Amino acid sequence: MTQLERIRSTVSESNPGEWIPFPDMGTWTYRDEVELRIQRYEQLDSNLQTPWTQHLQANSQSFGYVIYYGDSPVEYHKIASVDNFRAHIPLPQPPNGPNDVYSITPYQETIGKIITGDQQTFEAYLNNTGVQVQR
Repeated sequence: MTQLERIRSTVSESNPGEWIPFPDMGTWTYRDEVELRIQRYEQLDSNLQTPWTQHLQANSQSFGYVIYYGDSPVEYHKIASVDNFRAHIPLPQPPNGPNDVYSITPYQETIGKIITGDQQTFEAYLNNTGVQVQR
C-alpha cells in the first residue's frame, strides 16, 4: 500500500469523533496521527444556488478543502456549507438523467461527516437535500 492509499484509507475508515475540530480556523486534525488534517483552503461561491440547495432556508456557500499530510497537500475537495454552516456536503455529481439523483461517494460522505462533526446532522441534511450516497 502506498502512502497515499494509506492516507485515503485512514480518512475513509475514521469517524468524526477521531478528529480534533478547529472550525473557526477551518481545520480538522486526525487525533491518532496529527500530521493528517483537513483544512479549508478557499471560498468558491459565497451564494451557492443549485437545485439541491434551493429549498434550504438559509444561505449556502462552497469552499475548497485540502487534505494535508504534514506540509504536503494530498487531495482537494469542493464542499458546500449549507444552511448557514449547519452541515457540510461535498459537491455532488449531478444526475445523469431525469430519473437519477445528485450523489456523492462513500469517501466524500466520510469527509462531509468529519467537517460537519455530527453524523446525524449530516445525514439529515443529505435526506433534506435529496443527495444520495453511491453504494
